[in-house]
Amino acid sequence: MSGSHNTLTLKFGIITDIHFSSAIEPAAAISTAAELRTWLKNCKKNNVDFLFQLGDLIKGSEKYHKEELRQASSILKEFPGTIHHVIGNHCLALPQQELLDSLGIPSPFYSFSVKKFRFIVLDGMDVSIHNKPETQEDCRTLEYFLARPEKHDYCGAVGLRQKGWLRNELETAETAGETVIVICHFPLLPETTDSKYGLLWNHQEIVDILASSTAVKVCLSGHYHYGACAMKGKIHFVVLPAFVQRLEHPSFTCGRVELESNRMVIRNQGNEVVYDLSFRPQ
Repeated sequence: MSGSHNTLTLKFGIITDIHFSSAIEPAAAISTAAELRTWLKNCKKNNVDFLFQLGDLIKGSEKYHKEELRQASSILKEFPGTIHHVIGNHCLALPQQELLDSLGIPSPFYSFSVKKFRFIVLDGMDVSIHNKPETQEDCRTLEYFLARPEKHDYCGAVGLRQKGWLRNELETAETAGETVIVICHFPLLPETTDSKYGLLWNHQEIVDILASSTAVKVCLSGHYHYGACAMKGKIHFVVLPAFVQRLEHPSFTCGRVELESNRMVIRNQGNEVVYDLSFRPQ
């Protein structure tokens, strides 16, 4: 990897916003399936450690959402390794527990550690129209944002319990000397999305929590279909373009991430470097 003398530590495949649709658009489903299988073959060829699917796996059609999930999941399961899923807003066309069971996710938010990297997966639909608020604070958050249509009811927020969990995860990572990569379906910075797509409702609060930790280096997101990248403080915020609109941005439709102790490189489906992100010391 250019300019680096470190040994490559970790590789994983990455894709977001597949929006798999079957019965409504059968021709598109065939094309999507073929391109997904090409990505899976490339990931296998490059010996990635695992895959990350960043949300909106399905279109969430009213009549066909279960079939969409069945077909999309069956294709991804052809990969002979671990797949980590993120829940997107379109995914919740299915009941959350049914979705979790189908994708093999223990919880809507979770973490795991590999080779001194801790991956923290956030649930951006924790407080949303799809979930009953758990606390009075979450009730107030939901009421506040639903009263503001410009914030979009297809977005959501990280709730009180999850925020406490996130702080504990960051403390654990710092104690263990781990580098943290945060994953959230929704963008966390206004400059990495637009008014149509929106972002995590309580994005500033979550960014402040992340910025309080010396371990956090990158946040990866989807949702905004055209992609963006910005830096705030010493954290890179990367929003990857949507697979479903791959014809509009052929420079990245899916790809893989390469991690070293001091940088992250994101490559596209053609093995070209899209982002080369150095981790700044705290």
